[in-house]
Amino acid sequence: MDRKEFIKNEINQDPTDPFNHYLLAIEYQKETTLVEAFDQFERIITDFPDYVATYYTYANALLSENKEDRAEQVILLGIIQAEKKGATKALKELKQLLDLNY
Repeated sequence: MDRKEFIKNEINQDPTDPFNHYLLAIEYQKETTLVEAFDQFERIITDFPDYVATYYTYANALLSENKEDRAEQVILLGIIQAEKKGATKALKELKQLLDLNY
């Protein structure tokens, strides 16, 4: 079983764990199947909005594909979630990403 199939199996066993969904998005990104990666990141933002790690990774992926408008939206959503969670490191990183690109 390859890595992606293993992660999908983990998602099937526990679909409520955002980490496995995040890992799947990263796997798609590594394979450069960006449509699937972006779909997975969007799903995480919708289903697990407080999974803060997603926002920075997703925004960077969007920026690398010249999707600046959506990247800015994702960063701003991430800032809101990081503030809610008290995730100071993630908040700092998202603000830096915003400052560097906008």
